[in-house]
Amino acid sequence: MTMQRASVRALAAVAPQAADRLVVNRFVTPVRRGPETRAPLAEPWIVQSGGRDLAVYTAGTGPRVLFVHGWEGSALDFGPLAATFRANGFSVVAFDQPAHGRSTGRQTTLPDMTRAVIDVARVVGPFHAVVGHSLGASAALLALANGLSARTAAVIAPPRDAHHFVRLLSAAMGLSEARAVGAIALLERRIGSVGGAETDRVVRGLRLPGLVLHDRADRHVPFSHGEAIAAAWPGARFVPLTGLGHRRGLDAPHVHTEILNFVEETLQ
Repeated sequence: MTMQRASVRALAAVAPQAADRLVVNRFVTPVRRGPETRAPLAEPWIVQSGGRDLAVYTAGTGPRVLFVHGWEGSALDFGPLAATFRANGFSVVAFDQPAHGRSTGRQTTLPDMTRAVIDVARVVGPFHAVVGHSLGASAALLALANGLSARTAAVIAPPRDAHHFVRLLSAAMGLSEARAVGAIALLERRIGSVGGAETDRVVRGLRLPGLVLHDRADRHVPFSHGEAIAAAWPGARFVPLTGLGHRRGLDAPHVHTEILNFVEETLQ
């Protein structure tokens, strides 16, 4: 056991609520990545959302597609996929979520990320399609359920139940199941329900064609999460992936083709 884990466990023993706050604060604080090696999508410009400056990137002409990156990612995660869409006659929009990339802020939550999607859409929409990865997929689905207009949506490795991830973080910090339960309760008091039943409710209400892609060996978001979301989404198509893990699907040409073909079907 590291000294840090021992200190956290000692804190939990004498001040369990303080330990719960520690878990939640870590849970909502993304680690920004180092300098990007990908080519920039475009010169960024700024959209305001919840008091934060969001870096937004737009390029191309034609039907517009919005890309929503995941936790501890950035808009540049979608560089290769956005290039595929541009080469096939679409315009593309991507942005750095609050507390990510070039956007401002230190902490963010799923409601913040959902608001960011809606605020970007208000300025640079409407969109023909929305594509989201990981927690960005969750934000995209919630935005669609709360007024974001699009004709179709594709999500890659979507998480269904935040309880799973709070438990993983709590265990990694050396805390007990009781403290994980306490942290989940505190998080839900702050931002509302984050369980799988709420995700199912949101997705069941969607009335647009959906594509869900998830790798069987994803070590960050369980494959079962994507399966469940596809099952709850009326008429959604589920595509199991193999050998790509959590992030490599963003760079895989056959995944690009799958998403592009799906979006192009709705142009007919």
